[in-house]
Amino acid sequence: MLTMLIIGVVLPAAPLFVADTIPYEPAEASAKLYSEDASRTVNGVIVDTRTVKLADGVTFMQMDVDTGQGTVSVHLGPAWYMDEHHDRFDVNKGRSVSVIGSPATVDGQEVVVAAELSNGDGTQRMRLRHPKGTPAWVGGEHAK
Repeated sequence: MLTMLIIGVVLPAAPLFVADTIPYEPAEASAKLYSEDASRTVNGVIVDTRTVKLADGVTFMQMDVDTGQGTVSVHLGPAWYMDEHHDRFDVNKGRSVSVIGSPATVDGQEVVVAAELSNGDGTQRMRLRHPKGTPAWVGGEHAK
């Protein structure tokens, strides 16, 4: 004798919406950190690297660059992205670096938000943001 169990599922008439307690920050908000109009070039030697955890919980890499006239903090990209593409650009202490970026405030600190990095002899180059500020880690381009 075969016994069958049939389970009925009742679906709600309308979808249920759940309020998110943490607002979603789209790529456009991140793009606002960089301003092509305010961009400048910072040249120097990397003296320190670190990660910072932003309010949304994402960990970003930053580096300090000694320009010979002072130290500039440079905001790079998400730690996972920088790790994934370390072969494109090494952010090792003691390396000469040229940064194209624009000033901004990130996590309460004045920084230069990097759009492009290159090393002293130009053999390594990494784009982090497009001219309008869109991060390279969103969309189809990855560290070209």
